[in-house]
Amino acid sequence: MTTLSHPLPIKFPLNSPTSTHSTPSKSLIICKKRNNDTAFEEHKSGFVDYDKGQHEVSTRVSGLRKAHIPKRYRLRVEGDRFQKDWTISEVVDRVLELNHWENVEPVLNRWVGRFARKNFPFLIKELTQRGAIEHSIKVFEWMKKQKNYCARTDIYNMMIRLHARHKRTDQARGLFFEMQKWRCKPDVETYNALIHAHGQVGQWRWAMNIMEDMLSAAVCICIFDP
Repeated sequence: MTTLSHPLPIKFPLNSPTSTHSTPSKSLIICKKRNNDTAFEEHKSGFVDYDKGQHEVSTRVSGLRKAHIPKRYRLRVEGDRFQKDWTISEVVDRVLELNHWENVEPVLNRWVGRFARKNFPFLIKELTQRGAIEHSIKVFEWMKKQKNYCARTDIYNMMIRLHARHKRTDQARGLFFEMQKWRCKPDVETYNALIHAHGQVGQWRWAMNIMEDMLSAAVCICIFDP
């Protein structure tokens, strides 16, 4: 919070004795909102094993931590030793380590960052980029149960593209209808992912129908390979 002082000009008659007095000041209060953009900056990390001829490069994202969540949630998890202030990448690592997908929710329920809605798209993004479809489905199902969840077109697009890569056209089309129930408007990426999904399995009639729907919705055509 910053306080700035600005003098207010006051007019006095000429030769008035009060004209020599100091002018009063007005305080202007400016509240600065905390900038959390740096929390979602991507940082590259990797390792090289010359003996085995292996190398791996990964992208790490911190996300919003305990210090950034609303105070009511921060007080709620402050004294709970089971609540962990993990980064988004650490959550993804722990989820992918699970052999049984039914154990995904207990891990996510220990993550303090679940109270920050802005973490959700980056969580899904990192999971889908690693191609873990079953884990991504479970995380997405858990996400929709959260009170602070808000349906977003970009999250649905990432899930549809993931299903398209695994040639699960029925599931991809199901997400397309589900997102509209949540009042998410499909964009060009949504239609492109669906067209690609049906084209991969040779369902050209479906692909043409989706393209016609895209034209009817006045969405510009920009075909790409997800």
